[in-house]
Amino acid sequence: MADKGIQLAGETISCSICLDFLKDPVTIPCGHSYCRNCIKSFWDEEDRKGIHSCPQCRKTFTPRPVLEKNIMLAALVEQRTNRTIGYIYELT
Repeated sequence: MADKGIQLAGETISCSICLDFLKDPVTIPCGHSYCRNCIKSFWDEEDRKGIHSCPQCRKTFTPRPVLEKNIMLAALVEQRTNRTIGYIYELT
């Protein structure tokens, strides 16, 4: 049962911008999560308009939200990474 939970977590801990596992995950006010650098770059492009939006749901935010680390997602990503590294190590 635990493995199924980890597998599900793997599906939910990916960034919809870079399509990879979240790196330094942050959650924006609408509840969607991204890599800190991915959403920062996305919003840097939107700075000209002065309105910042979620790439998934398109909810807008004014002013630009402060990005806070999502420690729960960060722990899941780290756990998933450690399991993957351990599995690769066992294969070699």
